[in-house]
Amino acid sequence: MNYPLPAHLLDSVRIAWHITSWCNYSCDYCPVLIFHKRGKNGDKRDHAFDHYTAEQWMEAFATKFPQKDILLKITGGEPFLDRENFRKILTGVLEMPRYSIQIDTNGSWDPAYFREVDKTRLSLNIAFHPRMVPFEAFFKRARQMRDEGFHVEMLNFVLAPENLDEFARRLEEVEKAGFFINLSPMNPTGTYLSRTERSEQEMDLIERYNVPVDVKYKVVRPKTKGRMCRHPALSYYLMFDGSIQVYCVGKMQNLFTDGAPPLPREAVACELDECIACTEMYRALVDEPLVTRPLSLYHRGEYVEEVKEHRKRLFWRKVGARIPFGEKIFGKPVRMREQLPPQPRKPELLAVDAIKPALPAGPVFGSLDMNGSIRAYGRDRVYVSGWAASSLYGAPIEGVRVRLEDQELGFIRNFHARPDIAATYQREELEQCGWKTMVWLPALGRGSYRMVVEGVAPDGTIGELGEVAVEIVE
Repeated sequence: MNYPLPAHLLDSVRIAWHITSWCNYSCDYCPVLIFHKRGKNGDKRDHAFDHYTAEQWMEAFATKFPQKDILLKITGGEPFLDRENFRKILTGVLEMPRYSIQIDTNGSWDPAYFREVDKTRLSLNIAFHPRMVPFEAFFKRARQMRDEGFHVEMLNFVLAPENLDEFARRLEEVEKAGFFINLSPMNPTGTYLSRTERSEQEMDLIERYNVPVDVKYKVVRPKTKGRMCRHPALSYYLMFDGSIQVYCVGKMQNLFTDGAPPLPREAVACELDECIACTEMYRALVDEPLVTRPLSLYHRGEYVEEVKEHRKRLFWRKVGARIPFGEKIFGKPVRMREQLPPQPRKPELLAVDAIKPALPAGPVFGSLDMNGSIRAYGRDRVYVSGWAASSLYGAPIEGVRVRLEDQELGFIRNFHARPDIAATYQREELEQCGWKTMVWLPALGRGSYRMVVEGVAPDGTIGELGEVAVEIVE
């Protein structure tokens, strides 16, 4: 069965532009492999203006997309770090009436520098990162942006473990000032790549401040492979180097030399096991019962209104709890936590059993998934993974520590399934022994450094899991 794009969207398109991986922040829950600056050796880095000039980008936006209604969503990294070129882009693109722009930012820049930019079709999503900036400084800058004429669509809090209490403390203050505060459930990423469990406090906040469909796809994360979806029918994904694809499907090609690939203009079968979980994506699934609104480009303002309506309903349901027809009017709350999979076990104590394959020597053991060396720049982020377990009596594994020389880079307490390890040693206790993480490197000079990964038992017993050379190339 075919599911064509609705007629009112046939001359519309959404472009998600990952403009840069530069960032002046280093949040543990960020998935981006950060490059902080241009290379001294002149190599092109992960930034749009290192590959093409602002004028070339503006020409591409003017000529490569013929649609009459275009939503350009700009993300990073931090898009505002290259101020001069970015101001040119905003000025040039917003002179084209076909375009409206949404920008994801951490709000660390001076809004006065962009005073002359037409902000009529421009909106901001400003993310607060408690470990990077004090709330008072962040909130002052957000108010300055609003005073300078920016439309601050939302202030965004990522619900990482370290942010739980900060969100609750700041909610009333933010709302009293007239801002919409958004609560984003954190998916496993960054330092938390192996994290899957969520506390009751976390789930209470998520269900209270997010509509059910967002909780379903950001937290429960149902399988979507094979389900018909219209998101690719009106969306492109554009990279900083000019690579572009129909979102979620198809091959990358170069926008500047090959143009934009044709959009299917009808629903296609999802090729991913689960949705990437951007709000506009799963709302395009044709069979999703929790989506009742007509398909649209889904400007951020539509999301804000939808969430506000949800929160009002919860408020009036609570106020009207003694009214017999209250549930009839507002319906019963939709709870998603019952659909969450069981929380994974930590790797357990392993008893010695001579019948099964012998365990590695030592009370704490495991391995890295990598060989050779890691090449990186100083202050870059690197990916590390492996598995770890303990046969020490009464002391199952506590966590995994990553060190660079004498400096600790991270401590991993969350584990994920590694059925291959369980099968190798014929021990089902070993299945939940995998770990993976992304760690920040310090500001290092050129040279070779020793990264050591250790498994740690609760009594302090340490076993080395492996080491890898880190080659700093600049």
